[in-house]
Amino acid sequence: MRPQDTDWAAQVRSLQDIEAIRTLKFRYLNACDDKQPDLVRDCFAAGNIEINFGHIGQFDSREAFVAVFVELGCHDHIVDMHHAENMIVDLTGPDSATARVGLRFHSINTRDQTSVQLGGHYLDEYERRDGQWLITASQFLVRSALIKDFSGDCEKVVWAGNGMPH
Repeated sequence: MRPQDTDWAAQVRSLQDIEAIRTLKFRYLNACDDKQPDLVRDCFAAGNIEINFGHIGQFDSREAFVAVFVELGCHDHIVDMHHAENMIVDLTGPDSATARVGLRFHSINTRDQTSVQLGGHYLDEYERRDGQWLITASQFLVRSALIKDFSGDCEKVVWAGNGMPH
């Protein structure tokens, strides 16, 4: 095999891995919007992992995170929309990677008549286990937040800032 053939094969493998990681993140976000806790869980590695979603909480297992996801988000009156953007994946080894993923998030609570818009980014870590890429760590950093109440005659801004209210 010529050296350039080996480089070509490695480049193709790298592109396939990056696309698999992108697809995994998109699968996770779609499962959140579709209120599919089993699919959300399956995007994360089993065992001890690190999830830090700030105001939502910190979790050391996918099961702990999914329990809160079900409690907070899996209701008919909660309408969530996650839109990922500007994803940059860095392969750090043959079976490891990191990524920074921009997120625009909009949630409507039809019962409380409130809405939340967040902008920020995920800092993720990934591992390939048994041939499948999984999230092993994820942190979400809020860069902008807008909370509105639309229960009255006029929409009212409850909070606006570069983070969630304390």
